[in-house]
Amino acid sequence: MDEAPSHDFDAGVYIAVFHLRRAHTIRVGRLGRFGLAAGVYLYVGSAQRGLSARLARHGRRNKPLRWHVDYLSARAAMIGAMVFARPRERECELAAVLAGRLERIIPRFGSSDCGCGGHLFYAPDFWSGL
Repeated sequence: MDEAPSHDFDAGVYIAVFHLRRAHTIRVGRLGRFGLAAGVYLYVGSAQRGLSARLARHGRRNKPLRWHVDYLSARAAMIGAMVFARPRERECELAAVLAGRLERIIPRFGSSDCGCGGHLFYAPDFWSGL
């Protein structure tokens, strides 16, 4: 009999969805200062363990600013997330799919450990289809 594959339900690739109520200029660590328009932003990330804790951290406004996404999430409300049970290597593939559809808003944002152009995307028409 075939054995069912084992899955770690607290690991995977995700898209965190943030809403920035009004325009802000934010400093993102060593990347510099960037002007962000009001609207919806999608951030692609991954966690091989502790995914629920990672998403909970993204949802908190008050925290030490350690990773690029912290600089956004300190200003923007996380309004949801999509989680995919995929290995970390799929993170960049997912970012590439979004890059074909949305504006990559800050070069190298969230991608200091890979060769991607960035993992943060602006979705100006996000609400129009809902």
